[in-house]
Amino acid sequence: MHSPSLGGLLTNDGETPAGTPRVAGRFDGNQLLVPLLTRELPALTDQLKVATTLARVTGASLTVINPVCTPSQAPREYRHEVSDSDEVDLLEWVFDQTAESLPRVDGTCVYTRSVVTGVVQAVRTRNVDTLVVPGGVRTGRLRTSITERIAAHADADVVIVNGGQAGFEDPASILLPIAGGPHSGLAADIAASIATGSDAWIDILHVLDDDAPDHQRDSAEELTEDISRRIDRPDTTTSWLLETTETIETIVDQSRCYDLTIIGAPTKGRLQKFIFGSTAQSVRKNAGSVVLSARSNSPR
Repeated sequence: MHSPSLGGLLTNDGETPAGTPRVAGRFDGNQLLVPLLTRELPALTDQLKVATTLARVTGASLTVINPVCTPSQAPREYRHEVSDSDEVDLLEWVFDQTAESLPRVDGTCVYTRSVVTGVVQAVRTRNVDTLVVPGGVRTGRLRTSITERIAAHADADVVIVNGGQAGFEDPASILLPIAGGPHSGLAADIAASIATGSDAWIDILHVLDDDAPDHQRDSAEELTEDISRRIDRPDTTTSWLLETTETIETIVDQSRCYDLTIIGAPTKGRLQKFIFGSTAQSVRKNAGSVVLSARSNSPR
């Protein structure tokens, strides 16, 4: 059974209505938030490196929060006990890690009954434009991770770090598989920002069925041209169409040739992903390079 095309997966899932801009979403915020959702150092380190890179290039402010779950009947003294715990030590470690990248990073513990609720409220009260979060691990076939629940409910754009290999460094090359839709502009802007900071090369890739009709080929060429103009780095950006019936396998194979892969977030609903799978999810899981997934939640 052949894999559907990238464009087909993102436009035939019932969540991208007719009239949706082909290149939608934009990364133009000035307040980034990094919630510490993992204690795994490789994932945490990559999350911080991506966030500081974006903040440094764009001049955005960066805030780190450490969500601390409090028992439902916890007394007020609980917070004072936490202040001397490993949670505060973790924030100090974060400040040490980011000291060379940014002159100032704000940070605090957020006491909350629920991590998801605490992060979503922090987004609202701090006027956050962009969340930078680690990739989540599923606890069940139909249960979403904390990361996915935050991404679905936060009133901010979301950059999910690492579905492929760990070890983010300033990349020399970036793969940008693109299919248009609600997250394409944000993915392109994130790629352009990181490429600007590291002087990286960007390859824009659109996967097309080898038997696609002429009008789809014309549309694909226009899409890649639109993305290339948006990135606006003509000397270090190329775009190409790849004809194949094995979309996921092709993107995963190509990812091994790059330092970083940036994709749009899945546009399928949870039940649809369970039944049909998701190109973005599969790429994040199997890619041969560090992967960033961009989800545009902003009405901009």
